[in-house]
Amino acid sequence: MQRPEHQASKLDRQAEKLSAKLAESTTRLSFLGRLGAAALTGARKLTVDGATLTIERQTEEGYEVVTASTPAVVSVWDTINEPRYPSFKGIMEAKKKPVQTLSLGDLGIDAGEVGFGGASTAVVEHARRPPRQGGTRVNDDGEGGVKLVEFLVSEKFV
Repeated sequence: MQRPEHQASKLDRQAEKLSAKLAESTTRLSFLGRLGAAALTGARKLTVDGATLTIERQTEEGYEVVTASTPAVVSVWDTINEPRYPSFKGIMEAKKKPVQTLSLGDLGIDAGEVGFGGASTAVVEHARRPPRQGGTRVNDDGEGGVKLVEFLVSEKFV
């Protein structure tokens, strides 16, 4: 049995549950529900073989391997890969490549299914964030440390 490299936090587990709920949703307005997509959560390794996805995910006992067919929702750990950074030459070549613009009709999507017409939510109310208040400046006249601790206590940080 292998030891887990990364202990999952409560937030990580909640994110996995959310992606699973998204994939299993069967409501009419849920895109993934319409797809009937599988949920592959917590992947630390992903292999794609045609229409088959295989992930390796961490559990408390070690690792488990899960396989599903596409379409699927895959949530991954930050250890899934090493980032690839483009070279200067690659950036300059990418600037020269043409950008193809497609319309909804080109993609076979009805205009009523997207935007405000196809939205599954509505904005009930909105408000601007209040302006940021000025902070408290403490000039250290020998009592700066005491004033800092008093401030932290008053804000319930300590």
